[in-house]
Amino acid sequence: MIGAWLPPPSLRRLLPDQKKRIAPWIVGLMTFVSLIVGAAGLGLLGAVEDLRAASAGRWSLQVAGSAADGVRATALVRADKAVASVAPVPAADVRRSLEDWLGPAAGSLDLPLPMLADVTLAPAADGRALAARLRQQVPSAQLTPYADELRPLLGSLEALTWLVIGLLMVLALAMAAAVTLAARATLEANRATLDIFHGIGATDAQLLALVQRRIALDSLIGGLIGGLAAAGVLMLALVPARGLLGGLGGPGLLTIGELSLLALLPMCQAALATAVARRALKQALTAIP
Repeated sequence: MIGAWLPPPSLRRLLPDQKKRIAPWIVGLMTFVSLIVGAAGLGLLGAVEDLRAASAGRWSLQVAGSAADGVRATALVRADKAVASVAPVPAADVRRSLEDWLGPAAGSLDLPLPMLADVTLAPAADGRALAARLRQQVPSAQLTPYADELRPLLGSLEALTWLVIGLLMVLALAMAAAVTLAARATLEANRATLDIFHGIGATDAQLLALVQRRIALDSLIGGLIGGLAAAGVLMLALVPARGLLGGLGGPGLLTIGELSLLALLPMCQAALATAVARRALKQALTAIP
């Protein structure tokens, strides 16, 4: 079984070495792109999980009525057993947010400002029931979950994550196709030598091991080059997707498990490319008389 993948040195020396081979560079480029895309996908996936965890149990209290309605709604929410904490938003912060939309003129406008508060529910609390009770007692009050506000963003991030998975599959198939073409080119470049091997009694298995060893080495060398280049970019230039989302986004660093997945990606792609090339070579060798 090992001989099918590792031909003896005496047989390997008979196949001329090609100094200028393009396969390692193609594999290296695709490995580099795959690792960058994979890191971005893991960052997006982590951002989705962090946002869901951060928004769980967090609700927003909004009272558009009078100041008395705001005080009453806050007291009702704070007195409920399902509520862990209530943090009113200062009116100055609300005014500052309004200025971000309307500009400096917002300070001179006599606009009624809603009363806002961040509400954190106890674990397993029924926020919908609390919102319904509050609405019955204070019609101008509205209690909405952060998850509803973040749903469009989470949907977009999930769609991008699936897009990343699709791109990785396309890159893997493209790498397999490129390595297969390189394997066929190697076969054609050494067809005369392989014909001589056939004439002296070499088997198809021996010839297959001879050519696929070179393809496997090209894939591993290219994967190493692309992996090192991607690692440098990720360490020096890549801003993790989670770090762009501020306080809800978490630390923005890849975990050990995620880094392990990235390290396995080039090896898996190289193994897939070599296996596909082996099958193509096997079919091509059977056509040699």
